Amino acid sequence: MNTEKINKLIIISSPSGAGKTTLCKLLIKKMKNINLSISYTSRNKRLNETDGKDYFFVSEKKFKNLMKKNFFIESEKNFNNFYGSPYKNIKSSNKNSEYILFDIDWKGARKIRKNYPKDNIIDFFILPPSKKELEKRLIKRGRDNKEEIKLRLSYALKEMLHYKEYKYVLINKNIKETVNDIKKIIEYNKLKENNKKNLNTKLKRIINRN
Repeated sequence: MNTEKINKLIIISSPSGAGKTTLCKLLIKKMKNINLSISYTSRNKRLNETDGKDYFFVSEKKFKNLMKKNFFIESEKNFNNFYGSPYKNIKSSNKNSEYILFDIDWKGARKIRKNYPKDNIIDFFILPPSKKELEKRLIKRGRDNKEEIKLRLSYALKEMLHYKEYKYVLINKNIKETVNDIKKIIEYNKLKENNKKNLNTKLKRIINRN
């Protein structure tokens, strides 16, 4: 397990179509002390995406070479494409921000939990309001054909079984309300940690007086 001094790691996971990427973008706008961990991927860039902002787009060959060099904290293959979070994002975040945000699936979250202390992690699993709503959102995105949507929906139902691995589980009925809930939980955790530190300091003073 990594024991170096690091910032808080925030993990947001969800099945495809439940809204985690949109939530991450909104959260960064609301909280200026959060850096997004931009993942590497071997998939093709979509029309509305920017290299270095949405993902770092690389060839499958380069991705595999980076894996061999232990470049990633976590990496997975989903829908025939590789995705991975580089260690360098945590190092750069330590200098620039209080939190680093990971937009990853449950498999990636498991690997991060194995490498970093649980007290340094605040993790969220985002659920859709219903299976029907999830299917509607996948269709609305307009990225996939009927067979691909069917595959994603089947995979999403399996992903949802892992919600118990997370500290916080939220149902995303309204995107603005959900991002506000995430923000409140992060702020609550900070307040709780500060209170604990202050209490420990006061206790030491009381004990040392006697």
